[in-house]
Amino acid sequence: MNLENNYASFWLKGGILFFVYKEHVDILLSDAMAILSDRLKLQKGKAYPVLCDIRGVRSIDMDARRYLAAEGSVFIKAIALVSDTPLSLIFSKIYVTGNTPPIPTEVHTTYDDAIRFLSGFTS
Repeated sequence: MNLENNYASFWLKGGILFFVYKEHVDILLSDAMAILSDRLKLQKGKAYPVLCDIRGVRSIDMDARRYLAAEGSVFIKAIALVSDTPLSLIFSKIYVTGNTPPIPTEVHTTYDDAIRFLSGFTS
């Protein structure tokens, strides 16, 4: 099953939930709440490791970051943030160091590296 909203596309493949933000997305708290709601619809109460491609995110406000780090961690076994631009790397590092997510979280520059990390959480 695939799902798409104004902010991202989501799909399940090989026991991993892929979450790819659309290009030039700005995320406020209300947007983060809508994103989480849609992700939970796709997951149907089952926890998955998540590959989150944040390269399309242009900005995310502090309230949205905090919300996604806390409430947004529900039903996630581990998360790999994929970022390969200077801006997305800054967002990733701020998210990981400033919000201390309660789940294993790593930043990667390629899908292959992210999938290798997440493969330990697919069972």
